[in-house]
Amino acid sequence: MGRATATARAQKAPAEPAVTSQTATDAHPPERTVRSHDFAWFWRAYTVSIFGDQITLVALPIAVFARTQSALAVGIAASMQGATTLVFGLFAGALADRLRHRPVLILTDLVRALVLGSLAFMVVATPTYPVGAVYVAAFLLGAFGILHDATGGAALPVVVSGRDLLKANGRLSGSESVGNAGGPALAGLLTSISVGLAFGADALTFVLSMFGISRVRAFRSQKAPQRHPTTMRSDIREGLAAVWADRPVMKAVTLIAAMNMMAVAVEAQFIPYAKTVLHLSDFGIGVYFAIGGAAGVLTAIALGRSDHTRGDAMILGAAVFALGVLLAGIWPSRAIVVVTYIAAGAGSVLAVTHWSSLRQRRFPVRLLGRVTVATRMVLFGVIPVAAVAGGALARSEGSQALFVVAACVGLAGCAWAFAVGLGSLRVDDVVQEG
Repeated sequence: MGRATATARAQKAPAEPAVTSQTATDAHPPERTVRSHDFAWFWRAYTVSIFGDQITLVALPIAVFARTQSALAVGIAASMQGATTLVFGLFAGALADRLRHRPVLILTDLVRALVLGSLAFMVVATPTYPVGAVYVAAFLLGAFGILHDATGGAALPVVVSGRDLLKANGRLSGSESVGNAGGPALAGLLTSISVGLAFGADALTFVLSMFGISRVRAFRSQKAPQRHPTTMRSDIREGLAAVWADRPVMKAVTLIAAMNMMAVAVEAQFIPYAKTVLHLSDFGIGVYFAIGGAAGVLTAIALGRSDHTRGDAMILGAAVFALGVLLAGIWPSRAIVVVTYIAAGAGSVLAVTHWSSLRQRRFPVRLLGRVTVATRMVLFGVIPVAAVAGGALARSEGSQALFVVAACVGLAGCAWAFAVGLGSLRVDDVVQEG
């Protein structure tokens, strides 16, 4: 479905600038606009990686379900990303403030390419591959993914500055929606041939991403960020305190967390639902993901015409998503699930885009890395609970019951957000860097 986790690889988050970072110190520093050579390569690296993410998003649950035929096992695999965020998230955010971006981005891409290459070889060479190895791979992908995402967000202000940050985020968000449309369809085609082939294709995208990052000239001459002599603990505490003190952001993150709970529960179980209720092939599953991605692309294009961040747009997006899930639970059919995916794709992009813009506008750039990860601790922290509980509910009561319950969680979050006044929130200014 439309990836709501800022997901859930689902869930890379769309373009999140994170910290004040030094620009290149050359006598003639690179241009820092969306039209620059550096942003073009950064954008290409991000886009190819997004496509790879979407391939594994489909291939991983298929690999687990093929070996176990268990909805609960699929839920456990899906919980790995949330688990890594809880374990490493705050540390990764603070670390992104302290290290040079280029080596971290390249190293995290390299490790994930090696993990996926090994997983591809195992699946092809050993038809009775151990599911535990797939769990370990999912955990490693999540652990290095959270460090990569935190660093990538911190690196964006090195490449793009000022109000062009908003334009850059819009273009990266558009790439994510295109990836949501094309990646799952490609995954469906690849997995219909071999799940190992799908994992190998994702490994290749990380290699291409490394090449793109290596071409960003601003990263080559970048020095390690110069910071006051503070401890990691104090850096983390500062980011957490900033988020806690901002009541509108806390209201918004609660709404998006409710939407994430719904999204993760149903996304993790869509493979069993599609196989047992809709009787879809692997390629057919990919087509549904593509439909949701296409709806997200069109929504992202429409959002590009507005510069206003609105709380009611977040509520509307989450509500549309939830209503689509409810339809799939009450009236399961191939036609209804088309509507579900359109609602999920459009609703999640509407809600998450306004959420990202709100965060960027409420905090100075020097805090955005830690703020981003602090909020992700909540947003990704619900993933293990939602994935495992969703798997248990689907196993005991069936996929349709899960979809209905998950939709009710999403709608309850919307009702709460409206009651506490989030709908009246309007943010039009941009916090200055500093």
